[in-house]
Amino acid sequence: MENEKLNGKYQKILKVVSRNGVSSILFSLEKTPMRFSQLMFKTRLNPGILDRHLKSLIQLNLVEKDTDKYTLTETGKRLVSVLEELLKIVE
Repeated sequence: MENEKLNGKYQKILKVVSRNGVSSILFSLEKTPMRFSQLMFKTRLNPGILDRHLKSLIQLNLVEKDTDKYTLTETGKRLVSVLEELLKIVE
């Protein structure tokens, strides 16, 4: 039962991260915390899609919002590190 819960969480993370634009959000936030408008400019995502992605990332505890800026959580930072390693493998 516990293993099924973990697999479900992993599948949800992979599903969210594979969405168009989500990796761009994560890599942008890796460098520095950003406001919504800064993320919109940097990622070139429309506001509705960006908002939906950020809500999913917050729900998965990968991103958090402090007053007016979004930042990666420790889990989010580890995920970005893993994604970078994965990209190195496929280069």
